[in-house]
Amino acid sequence: MRILVIDDYLNVEMALRGILDGHTVAGVRDPAALPRMLAYEEPFDQAIVDLRYVQSAATGLTALATLRQLSPGTKTIISTTDEEENRLLYLLAAFQFFEPRALLAKRADAFVTRAVVEAIGRGDPSPSPDADPFRRAAATRPPLLDQLVHSRTELGIWQELARFDKRLQIASAAHVHPRTLDAFTAAKGAAIDVVAAHFPRPVRGTELSAEADADAAVSGPAAAHGANLIRVIHFARTHEQFFADAEVAGLLEASWRSR
Repeated sequence: MRILVIDDYLNVEMALRGILDGHTVAGVRDPAALPRMLAYEEPFDQAIVDLRYVQSAATGLTALATLRQLSPGTKTIISTTDEEENRLLYLLAAFQFFEPRALLAKRADAFVTRAVVEAIGRGDPSPSPDADPFRRAAATRPPLLDQLVHSRTELGIWQELARFDKRLQIASAAHVHPRTLDAFTAAKGAAIDVVAAHFPRPVRGTELSAEADADAAVSGPAAAHGANLIRVIHFARTHEQFFADAEVAGLLEASWRSR
């Protein structure tokens, strides 16, 4: 098989060359370089696609979109580390919009890596179950990612939640009424619960300012709004790069138009 490794670290490609001895392995460091490479290379049977790139604004979603357009016969495998920021939502988007054949953890040993690649090459299901939760989330109706953000206005609110602490500040920046923001935070608090049920690992959030905590420390209905606001701000800041990603916005907007 001809296998393309799209990863910003050369040592990843070199390690895979050793593991996949007997197959032809080539690599590219940046998804932005893919169109030129694909124009001059013979088609690849598979591509092992890194999710995030330290020196590039492009992501694995960029690579998957390019492969779908320029090399639609190439089967794709996502490669990630558990520690990558924004990993969860990027993977939800990858499996919802591109349906990669497998998810391969970079910590996987040589035996598992080779078994996954060769199973996909034969047209068999991946022997690794790592992709299963993301496939189930994409198959949920509505898909889990759609429960988190399903309009341009909602995407804008998520972006402002990552920038500001105060309710009125956020509403003003997102050009929505404060009551609209309250309804949003209540709904998205429920969506975050669904995410946690699918992926029960702890999610790290960014600490909020003391002013934001003070805003939430009130009684009555405002207390519920404040608690929801804190939850969604933590989530927005954990996934800030995802919500600000132009590739993500394009994929989401295309899906909204197709409804």
